[in-house]
Amino acid sequence: MARVNDRSSYRLPFRPASSLQRGLNVFSTRTTRWLRRSALAFGILAALYWSGVNLALNLPLTRDALNRMQPEQFAVDWTRAWSWYPLRVAISGLAADGQTPSEQWQLDAGRAAVSLSLLPLLRGELRVHDLDLEHIDLRLRPRPRPDSADDASDALRAFFPVIRNRDPDAVAEPAPEPTGTDLVLEIDDVHIRGEHAFWVSHLRGWLPGEVRGSVRMDTASSELALADGALDLSLKSLRVGDRTPVREAAALKGTVAIPPVRLSTLEGLDFLRIATVDAEIDLPVDNLDFLALVVPGLEPLELEGQGRLQGRIRLDQGEALRGTDLLVEANALAMTLGRFHFAGDGLVELQVDPQNEAAADLNVTFDRVVGELAAGGGEAANPTATLFSGYGLTAALHVSEADPSTTSTATEIEALAEEVEVGFRLEVPGMRVADLSVYNRLLPATWDLTLLGGSGLLHALFEVTPERLSLELDLASDEADLRYADYRATTDMLLELRARVDAVDTPTLHLEGTRLRLSDAQLGDAQLGDTRLSGAESAAAEPWEAELAISGGTLSLPTPGADADPIPRLANQLAEEGFGSLLASGDGELAAALKVSELDWIAALLNRPLGLTLDGAAEIDAALRMEQGLLATGSRLAIPPVPLSLALLEHRIDGRGEAALQVERGGPNPNVRLRVELDEGRMRRRDEAEPSIGGARLDAVVAVGALGAKAAESARVDLVLHGAEVKDMAVYNAYLPEDAPISLLGGAARLMADLELSEDSAEGNLLLTTEDISIALDEQQVIGALQLDVLVRDGAPNAMRFDITGSSLRFDEFRVIGAAASDQRAQWHARLQLEETEIVWDKPVELRMKADVTVQDTRPFVALIDNLRGKPSWIDELLSVEDLAGHLQIQIADDQVVIEDALLSSPEIGVHAKGLASADTREAMLLLRWHNLSGAVALHEDEKAFRLVNAVDQFEAYRPGKTPFGSVAAQRLDGATTTASEAQRAPRGAETALDLGSLDQPAPTEADNPFLNEDL
Repeated sequence: MARVNDRSSYRLPFRPASSLQRGLNVFSTRTTRWLRRSALAFGILAALYWSGVNLALNLPLTRDALNRMQPEQFAVDWTRAWSWYPLRVAISGLAADGQTPSEQWQLDAGRAAVSLSLLPLLRGELRVHDLDLEHIDLRLRPRPRPDSADDASDALRAFFPVIRNRDPDAVAEPAPEPTGTDLVLEIDDVHIRGEHAFWVSHLRGWLPGEVRGSVRMDTASSELALADGALDLSLKSLRVGDRTPVREAAALKGTVAIPPVRLSTLEGLDFLRIATVDAEIDLPVDNLDFLALVVPGLEPLELEGQGRLQGRIRLDQGEALRGTDLLVEANALAMTLGRFHFAGDGLVELQVDPQNEAAADLNVTFDRVVGELAAGGGEAANPTATLFSGYGLTAALHVSEADPSTTSTATEIEALAEEVEVGFRLEVPGMRVADLSVYNRLLPATWDLTLLGGSGLLHALFEVTPERLSLELDLASDEADLRYADYRATTDMLLELRARVDAVDTPTLHLEGTRLRLSDAQLGDAQLGDTRLSGAESAAAEPWEAELAISGGTLSLPTPGADADPIPRLANQLAEEGFGSLLASGDGELAAALKVSELDWIAALLNRPLGLTLDGAAEIDAALRMEQGLLATGSRLAIPPVPLSLALLEHRIDGRGEAALQVERGGPNPNVRLRVELDEGRMRRRDEAEPSIGGARLDAVVAVGALGAKAAESARVDLVLHGAEVKDMAVYNAYLPEDAPISLLGGAARLMADLELSEDSAEGNLLLTTEDISIALDEQQVIGALQLDVLVRDGAPNAMRFDITGSSLRFDEFRVIGAAASDQRAQWHARLQLEETEIVWDKPVELRMKADVTVQDTRPFVALIDNLRGKPSWIDELLSVEDLAGHLQIQIADDQVVIEDALLSSPEIGVHAKGLASADTREAMLLLRWHNLSGAVALHEDEKAFRLVNAVDQFEAYRPGKTPFGSVAAQRLDGATTTASEAQRAPRGAETALDLGSLDQPAPTEADNPFLNEDL
């Protein structure tokens, strides 16, 4: 217990808590005293600052001192200014203006607050921060350049703002060399808010909203820079020049940065090439020029339009970045590609690929659209032509960096465009075409083929990539109006064009899949201006169908320079000149199949030489060689064996055969050859319903020296008739005059021919042989073998006029049957050797013939003189003399037969004849000679008269059809005698005095006649 008490009674020698308390109290008293003194000093200093600085800020002397720093470049004024603490000033009613060497500027603000940095000010830099502006009005006026009176902005100068305290006519000055004393304005953290107005050059508007950023401006060089900019603005009004103000709402929200640049050097939207922007935008636009600035490679595609722009834009010095997605709703949208112009309303969308920042897509979608083609050189008469109209046209442009692994060093958008690859796609879905003639650009100008008109539907897809150019075009019409050469057709047409060009060293045009189909085509004559054929062709013309399908082959196109890319060049050529220009420059081979319901188009192609027609339907195998878009040597169309009909001149042959059309020499007017081979042919004239010749085997070759309007003039036709059977020779009676004294009763014959014909010439030969021909001659009938060997020396085939001089006609083993005399022995023969003979092979035939004649005897003509037997008695001798020779001169024309001169004679006897047979009359005069005795026989219709007196005189005086026949027909037979003196007047050569009419040369005399030989 004691120990406890001792411990409890222990005490320290001092009290520490009391000492600490006293120390703290002393410190607190001293601090309070210091704070009071400091507060008093601060209050005194603040009062002095507030009173002195605020008084100084509102003194005119302060403004003057500030404005004297660089009065030519800078001036400022304010309504009231104050400062709550050093280096920060608040101003209301701020009004500043100035000018740089290239522009004048003015800035007014309802309220401003700014903090200054002191040390930069000592270096000649006005560096401020935390600049707050409210309700600003910014104006910029470019100064005109002194060296150009035609400055591009002169026309807009009347709409520039007038800057306060500045001469509006002050011209631009060159940027001065830095002196070290020029004012540099640098503002960190600018904050602008309120209702703002701007008037920059000819643009002015009202732009409420908020802007943040840091600005640096060099008043000497006029360069302005913006860093860390943030925008949240709404455009309420915009006016461009003297245009009506745009009052559609607009919004811009995002960030922006601008490197040092002279604002006066920027035109339009050039700042997009240098700025870094990330903003959400919603604003009206009256043009689409900004797209060309942010999409490299867009230059060939011109876009115009007015509408509303919405979306997000991310740019870094003109290069669109990932996240960019813009949409323009345009109510006035126009797109131009070369000579093509599309206008309507629709959408334009620009998007950078979210997965690949090196690629971007520009899509243009038309709702309603009209496509037009602007005139090229020499087309001023029709400046524009409507291509189509409809809905849904789309165009897509794909742009990607050529080498994504590298970073572009381009400083200009043009240079950047060279570093990108561009792909383009244009789709035209189901558009209405009002006039097909505008699509003649699909055809080479060197082809004599034209779309004259008609309406239809169009679907097209055009694609261009760095590796390929392709075109798919479908053009359909149920009333297409076509012209080829002198022919015209109205037809249902479907063209499916499939074309592709690959980017290789030698660009090649692929056309496989291309198809052209014509159906229900009505052929006509282009020179008539309608679709009707003239003449006989009109009745024969029927609707026809054709389809051409290209299955393979390529055309090589001209190669550009060694370093040139062919695809852009060809795309530009296609847009400017049309697809026909590609075809016109191509060389190569194409394989195709051609189905036709009527082969007569080949005859039309050849311009129908000698009335050529070729009927039949076939699928033709075509091998086409092309040079400069034209058919070249070796091109060939092969027609397989099918039923064919070939017609030339007035004749037609139907059979089964094959044909080929081949180009012998290419070029604009190629030399072509058509070969037709027919078997089992049936031949007839065009005007005959049934064939008269069968079993024909014919080879025909039609060679045309130059296709075109005058092709027929250069044509040559070779015909080889290997053999044919004439069923009944009586069919040739149709060629004889109705009242001819001779007719064919029947018999079959064999026919062969080898002819070469042109428009104005004919050569060759024809052979007709028969074993049993039956011929009626007056009252006699002869039956036997006949051989007609026709030598064609010349002629005019279109007129069916031929010179057959040199031809021959042989009668062998003939039997003579008649009422006056009959002889069943097949031994009579005769021969005619034609001289100076011309024939027109028509119905009826026209003939001018001179021939030498040999006959066995006069039996076929016995009926003519049979009832003269015994009067006198020497007449009987005429009927028994054999081996006669002579000549025959006859003319058949105007449906009558005129025997101008006919002679049969021997040393003992002679029979000379003239006569006429027509529908109105039948008359003849015979001069009969027996040694030196003569007599004349007049025949008129069914009457005969014989006279011995003046027989030669009467015969010589007689002209068939001209001499009054009654003067000789009335002579009585009885008492007729002749005197010796009359007999002496009947020499053997008396026939040489007869008039031979219009023949070129007189008939040969007896002395000149090779058949009047004493050996006969």
